[in-house]
Amino acid sequence: MEKLRVCFLGTGSMGSAVMEGLISSGHPLELISATTRSTESASKFRARGISAMAIAEAPDANALLAGDADLIVLGVKPYQIVDVLNEIKDEIAPNAVVISMAAGIKLETMAAVVPGNKNLIRTMPNTPALVGMGVTGVAPASSAAEDAIDATLELFNAVGVALEITEDQIDALSAVSGSGPAWVFYIMEQWEKIAVNHGFTAEQAALMVRGTVAGSIDLLAQSDKELAELRANVTSPGGTTEQIIASLEKADLQGIFEQSLQQALKRAREIGEGKG
Repeated sequence: MEKLRVCFLGTGSMGSAVMEGLISSGHPLELISATTRSTESASKFRARGISAMAIAEAPDANALLAGDADLIVLGVKPYQIVDVLNEIKDEIAPNAVVISMAAGIKLETMAAVVPGNKNLIRTMPNTPALVGMGVTGVAPASSAAEDAIDATLELFNAVGVALEITEDQIDALSAVSGSGPAWVFYIMEQWEKIAVNHGFTAEQAALMVRGTVAGSIDLLAQSDKELAELRANVTSPGGTTEQIIASLEKADLQGIFEQSLQQALKRAREIGEGKG
């Protein structure tokens, strides 16, 4: 991995996060390149020793920089994936690893544009990658070489943890971990509102809820116990916590989560079919 040339086509928040993780891991700056939308952002990358070009300056920037790359990371929106692949298909090496971070775009869709490239890989990182704590699913094409898969796993391990999965799992992973931070933040939002409704200030509510979540995560990380056991340790028989858990079970929280996940899967299929 340390000798591979890595090109980021699109450097939005996620593309930039993965790039920063790669840099922090010690990857040579001279082996990293990137395309950006603006001249200003390209200039900032160049000032750090990264080869960068702005689409605003050079419309063929993607093709120019991808041509000598070993790993090509597509950091553009789902609707742009096919267009970018069409831009670079005549320039990239047959053994280049082409990595998509876009939701809903299937490997077969990518392969139809670049049939000569066997090392096609779909990934789905989540936003904690921005702080080096991401979870990324890596779904390689059946034709992908083992060293291509290993290099992709190493790349995303630089911003958290990466796990190899099959493509038919990636939409579910997207709903569980890709969208997962939104699940957590939404629950915390409601939790804080409840605290405010019971007389606490917004600042007090935030301190209680966010501190409790952070402390619980640390407790879990430092424990060898399963979630159910840790929960049971807080849930005294006949106590108040037991009533909270019973109420959540009566509301069928698991069923609500499953319904939410199914809606996410439906939307992922629609994106994959080009339905906006």
